[in-house]
Amino acid sequence: MSYFEIADYVMDCGSYTSKNFQILSEIPGMKFEDCLIKLNDDNDVNKLMHVLGDNFKEILNLYIEADVFNQELAALESSSSGSETDEIVEKDEILGSGSHTDDDDDEWIASTAAIVKVNNEDELSNKNLVESFLKQPADALEDAETYSSYDESEGDVNSPGESEEDDIRGKKYKADVPVANELIDWSKWAWVVGTRFPSRDSFKEAVRKYAVTKGRNLSITTSNKSRHGRIGVTCVKGCSFKIYLSFHEKKGCYMVKTAKGKHTCQRNMSKNRQLTAEFIADEFLPIFKARPHWPAKDIQVAIKEKFKLFIGKWMAYKAKRCAHNKLHGSMKEHYSKIGSYLEALRHENPSSTFALVTVPARYYGNDGNIDVFFRIFVCFDGVKKGFLGGCRKLLCLDGCFLKTFLGGMLLAAIGRDANDQMYPLAWAVVEDVNDGGKGWTLVSDQQKGLINAVTLIWNNAEHRNYARHIYANWHKKFKGDDLKGVFWKAVRAYCEADYKKAIEEMKEMSTDATTAFLNQNPRCFCRCFLEIGSKSDVIVNNMAETFNGYIIQSRSKHLINMLEDIRVSIMTRLVHMHKQMNGKNVIVCPRIQLKLDREKDMAYKCDVLPSSYNVFQVKDIDDVTVDLVKRTCTCRKWDLTGIPCYHVCAVTGFLHKPVEDFVHFYYTKEMYMKSYEFSIPPLPSERYWPVVDYPLDPPPIKIGPGRPKKNRKKDPHEDPKRPGKLTKHGMLMTCSICKLKGHNKRKCKERGKTSTETSSQQKRPRGRPRKSARTQTSQAAAP
Repeated sequence: MSYFEIADYVMDCGSYTSKNFQILSEIPGMKFEDCLIKLNDDNDVNKLMHVLGDNFKEILNLYIEADVFNQELAALESSSSGSETDEIVEKDEILGSGSHTDDDDDEWIASTAAIVKVNNEDELSNKNLVESFLKQPADALEDAETYSSYDESEGDVNSPGESEEDDIRGKKYKADVPVANELIDWSKWAWVVGTRFPSRDSFKEAVRKYAVTKGRNLSITTSNKSRHGRIGVTCVKGCSFKIYLSFHEKKGCYMVKTAKGKHTCQRNMSKNRQLTAEFIADEFLPIFKARPHWPAKDIQVAIKEKFKLFIGKWMAYKAKRCAHNKLHGSMKEHYSKIGSYLEALRHENPSSTFALVTVPARYYGNDGNIDVFFRIFVCFDGVKKGFLGGCRKLLCLDGCFLKTFLGGMLLAAIGRDANDQMYPLAWAVVEDVNDGGKGWTLVSDQQKGLINAVTLIWNNAEHRNYARHIYANWHKKFKGDDLKGVFWKAVRAYCEADYKKAIEEMKEMSTDATTAFLNQNPRCFCRCFLEIGSKSDVIVNNMAETFNGYIIQSRSKHLINMLEDIRVSIMTRLVHMHKQMNGKNVIVCPRIQLKLDREKDMAYKCDVLPSSYNVFQVKDIDDVTVDLVKRTCTCRKWDLTGIPCYHVCAVTGFLHKPVEDFVHFYYTKEMYMKSYEFSIPPLPSERYWPVVDYPLDPPPIKIGPGRPKKNRKKDPHEDPKRPGKLTKHGMLMTCSICKLKGHNKRKCKERGKTSTETSSQQKRPRGRPRKSARTQTSQAAAP
């Protein structure tokens, strides 16, 4: 018995999405409170087996300690169509950046880890799909149908023969003739006279499958539709193989009239004219559907394993393109379906908002009367009602690049629900809010387009910037762990007193760094300047980045398929999240309760001095004032987040009241259920869509130099070429001539001067002195 076997048993018996749990085992004969021991590895299991002994034949009880709720939520958030790693940031990098160590970033870290897990699982499932597809099912051959002698008898009864020389089965009996269908094992197929085909195309397809499977370079030498549809098939020169087919009027079908099925040639593994790109696309269409970016090398290996034939990489690329055309159709046909798709959405969602923006062909410098796709906006009414009913007035705005050859970007507006999780609202910026966005808060990545849009349309809304991006730009010039620490100390300060103290510390370290920090407009990313209306201290754009990872696989598909993937993901998410929370007997949402418990743990440090029934002075390192009626604290954390700080926890403990009663109603289960009480109606498949005559051209293809890049560009220190070796990121080079930092000797202004050349000539040469030189020196020094 090993630890991994036990863990697998636990995964099979319980509803766990990962092995992130603690296994405990009891020791028979001891009290329950003393008998539980932890099993972490094989050593613990071996010790347990030693304690139980070889003769142990009783039932051994195992106990599991796990946070199933958080596991399932993390799994749901990563259940998108989901798998490249361009949006994934490793945990070490997250913690090292300094902006992702806050309590409210736990979900983002968990979601990125869940995306890694989903990507690995998808990779494994795709690999298993290929392996299972390449294996020939054993029972398929047994189901192969054949024509019976009854079919050949034309309704006559097979009577016995007139003499003993006649076959006992009768004169009319004929041997069973095989039928070509999808269950035939073409490696064992034998051509016989009388085999019937419904059409010429079905015969050609059978010849193609036979030739590819057998590895024979067959060619159609005769094809004449006017003379009973004659078709002749031969092999290479010198081979006796020959098949002749024509129309049989009596049977009303095409029948093999001549069959010389034995080959006198050798199997050809490198050349086969029947192995076309269209044939490969048809044979491996399920894999191309599951893996849109199936590499050409893997396609070559699959062809080699399934058919024992070799193809070049360009044939693999042609097969891949052919498969994509079969799955998605041409791009012009695909974009011509947008009108029908939007009409179907409006029929099922009459109160939702869908908008399509097109431009004339001359916009792109083309001649034509058909408009070109430009933009599309999607916002479902069920999601909008849930957001307005149970979420805070806070939106994270971000955009991500689409990974098709047409390019483009997907903009998204992501909110936060009562459990502080992402709530996708729309795939664009919402513009139908009154009062110029008063009371709303927007978080973005300092994109100029978003800043201008907020200024023009939502001039009354609060606009916050992504602190991590600001730090990344600021860090390029001002380096060091000390400056890094004081930067985030100033950013995370809830009150101006702590902020000013951090700024003074920064001035003592570097005046230039402080000036650069203040030039970034701290009111947009420092917590002490944020408005308290949204009840959120968010200064990062993690929810939008989580959504980008949530749809990472959908972004690789074309427009309608991508929109459908997103719609289905959000539709099922609304149901799952409602079901998960409905089974919880809580008042405050679980993630908020975890934050509140951490504040409770720090309340012991405080002494509470009552000033009145509702106002208290709390003694800590610095004394603060807590007002339970106004729900304020001098530290300003409770004011900004709506979650009581540890000062408030100390006061509620002094009053013997539950601190959960002082959590803002935004974070209650009631508000959470309001967010997910609505739904998105289902949508039937394309064949049921209304017919809309709306021709539309796709945007022009943007082809850049070189092979298209799919992964995010990383900093030199982010992904070192030599793993396990510390990079030189952040180090200042020192000139070997002038000894100043910031340049090397190649760019030194002192290079070439007499003094430096003389000093360099007097410098001792590197390496150990030669033996001959030491010998001559010692001999000269001898008396």
